[in-house]
Amino acid sequence: MAADSQAKIGIMITEPQPGAADNLRAMLSETSLGTGTSDSVQIIGVARDGLEAAQMAVQLTPDVMLLHEQLPGMSGYEATRMISLAAPDVACVILLDRARIGEESLARALRVGARAVAPEDATTEMLTTLLSDLSQIREGRQEPEYELITDPERMPVTIAITGAKGGIGKTTIAVNLAISFARRHPGQVALVDFYGQYGNIPLMLDVNPLGDIGMLVDFANELDISLIEKNLTTHPDSGLQVLAGTPQNGGFSGRFSPEEEVAFLADLVGLMRRHYRFLFFDVPPLLGGASEYIYSRSQYIMLVTGLMDLTTVRDTGALYNQLLDMHLSPERIKIIVNRVSKAWALTIEDLEQSIGTKVAMQLPDDSTTALAGINEGIPLVISRGGSQLGRSIQDLVDFLEKTMAAERS
Repeated sequence: MAADSQAKIGIMITEPQPGAADNLRAMLSETSLGTGTSDSVQIIGVARDGLEAAQMAVQLTPDVMLLHEQLPGMSGYEATRMISLAAPDVACVILLDRARIGEESLARALRVGARAVAPEDATTEMLTTLLSDLSQIREGRQEPEYELITDPERMPVTIAITGAKGGIGKTTIAVNLAISFARRHPGQVALVDFYGQYGNIPLMLDVNPLGDIGMLVDFANELDISLIEKNLTTHPDSGLQVLAGTPQNGGFSGRFSPEEEVAFLADLVGLMRRHYRFLFFDVPPLLGGASEYIYSRSQYIMLVTGLMDLTTVRDTGALYNQLLDMHLSPERIKIIVNRVSKAWALTIEDLEQSIGTKVAMQLPDDSTTALAGINEGIPLVISRGGSQLGRSIQDLVDFLEKTMAAERS
């Protein structure tokens, strides 16, 4: 920025005729914002027409640009539109004759990118309030959410793991995938057991849930991050944060109307994405309002399947097409084939031909390793990371991270 961000806010003004900005210049030189981090202003430039105002805004990048409505050659509205395109960090304020300020002029100003309008004969108090407000907007760059929005390396990613039927190892993959990410990205990963009723994630991790998604449902109208975190359980060996499914009868579904269910999920996902870079959902093999909403909010959907029989292949194809019918991009859906073995009668080629898309990753048939991890309550990537299945899951992690990196570049 042109001004010292710890002490001053840089201002540019316009002067359509000689002397027209004398009063404004005098008021600004004596203005103290009293905001703590930006307690005074500094005039860093004066433009005499609209084109010059736009050029100087790009060259000097002031924090705020005060533009008279009537400027030679190019009006304040036209100059503001150019500045909003060429220097969007500059906050433009259009100065109007007091009699012309109203809903129509404000709407016109906002359409061209202005942050506010003010009378040309604004009082010192009015200018101080306006500049203080604009200064606080600028200071939002210090907030952690600003980095989430502007730094591609910190942008949150939601990943849903699902399948067309039970018993295909989907939850095992979800748990070990989330654990692997948690070990690579400490403190940045959470896993939601979206089965609601009878979810197995806490059992697989050998943890006693501090809370569950059902408890959050009971306080849906009061949901905030502190309430969510009280119901998260930390896996001790990886730091993974787990939101367990509810053991209560009825589970997650049926406790809301469809509209209330989606509203609850919108709050849950939105709040968790602000605090966790990677958010995993283990989603049951069902399509409905809740699961469809999670798919719509996911950057990646890991569709797990197998080659054990024709019904699994057929059901996977049906679910894949249903996801496409939801207007989800096919690039977001990654087909993961679990328990691949030469013993199965069907092949990867059979599956790809049946569902009409390529397989993203294959995981070997290693039931002994998978079951040992489940029965011990220790994820296989921790207890048996060197096994063929453990290495394949790390390959899946590498594949996802490379895909994310390629999409960021």
